[in-house]
Amino acid sequence: MNNVYEQLKPEFKKALEESGVKYSSAKRLKYVLLSKSFWGDLLIDDMKSLLTYTNCSSYEMSAQDFMYGAKFLEESWVKNY
Repeated sequence: MNNVYEQLKPEFKKALEESGVKYSSAKRLKYVLLSKSFWGDLLIDDMKSLLTYTNCSSYEMSAQDFMYGAKFLEESWVKNY
């Protein structure tokens, strides 16, 4: 089973890596994503941090993006939810 970090789309991994160079809390978020197997295991605070460090806005997200990670995860993983 892959972890949530491995399921992320490449553009979000890249944004998180770039933020990790600047902010230690972005590095911590990466480790949180590495430790979770399912999108649903993330806390609301984890989602907030992901939005912050990938320069996304919650206004641009649908309910499926929040609940299943549709915007963030590779399509093959979203279908599993």
